Amino acid sequence: MTENLVTLNRHNATAWLTLNRAPAMNALSFELVDALLTHLHTLERDDSVRVIVLTGSGKAFCAGADLKNLNEQRAPGEADILDRVVELLEAVRAFPKPVIAAVNGLALAGGMELMLCCDLIYASDSARIGDAHCNYGIVPGGGGAALMPRILPLPIAKYLLFTGEFLPAQFFQQYGLVNEVVADDQLFDTVMTVADIISSKSPIGLRRTKRIANETLDKSAADALRDERLAARDQFRSYDFREGITAFLEKRTPQFKGY
Repeated sequence: MTENLVTLNRHNATAWLTLNRAPAMNALSFELVDALLTHLHTLERDDSVRVIVLTGSGKAFCAGADLKNLNEQRAPGEADILDRVVELLEAVRAFPKPVIAAVNGLALAGGMELMLCCDLIYASDSARIGDAHCNYGIVPGGGGAALMPRILPLPIAKYLLFTGEFLPAQFFQQYGLVNEVVADDQLFDTVMTVADIISSKSPIGLRRTKRIANETLDKSAADALRDERLAARDQFRSYDFREGITAFLEKRTPQFKGY
C-alpha cells in the first residue's frame, strides 16, 4: 500500500519522488513517511541517480503532518507522527545527493519544513507557502521556528509563524527562499534543466560540498574554512578530480564517475 503513496519516475540521472495523497493534500501520514524514507534509502545507494526532486500530486506539494495521526494515542516509547516526520526531515536534509523541491501547490506547516530541507526550491505561480501550525494550536517541531528565521528576515518569519497565513511563492523569491517562480506548466522543464546541469558535476565533489555548506552556520568561520580545506584535500585523491583536470587540459567535457 505504501508503494502507491509515492510515485518514482526517472528522467536522465534525476529521480522524481511525487507525494501521492492528493485527496489529503499529500499530508504526511505514517505510511507516506515510510514510503518516502524507503525510496530515499534506495536512491542513496543507486549511483545512476545523481539528483532527487520532491514534488506533490494534485493541488498541494505537502500540507504538513496528517492531523488525524497527530491526534492518535501511542503506546509509551512508541514513535508518534512528530518523531517520524522529524526522521524524514533529517533524512532529506542530510541526503548526500542534491535535493530539489518542485513546489506545485500548497506547502504548509510540515510541508513547508520539508521544502526547507531541500537544497534548491522551485515553485509554480499557483504555489502558496506558509507555516500553519498556529492555526491548530501546534508549535512547529521540524524547523519552522528554528530554521526559517535563518533564511528569512526575522519579522517576516515571525509574521508567518504568528498569523498562519499562506503567501504566494513569488513573495518569497525576493528574500531568497525560493530560487525561481515559473508558470505552472513550466515547473517540470525548469527543474529538469537545473537537475541536468547538476547531474553533470562530480557526485563525490557535490556530496562533500553539500555537507560543508549544510554545517557551516553551526561553526566558526575558521572551523568552517578548515573543514573545507580538508574536504578539498580529500577530493584531490578522487578519480573525479583527476578526470576534471585531465578534461580541462584536453579541452573536453569531463565524465565524472562519483569516486
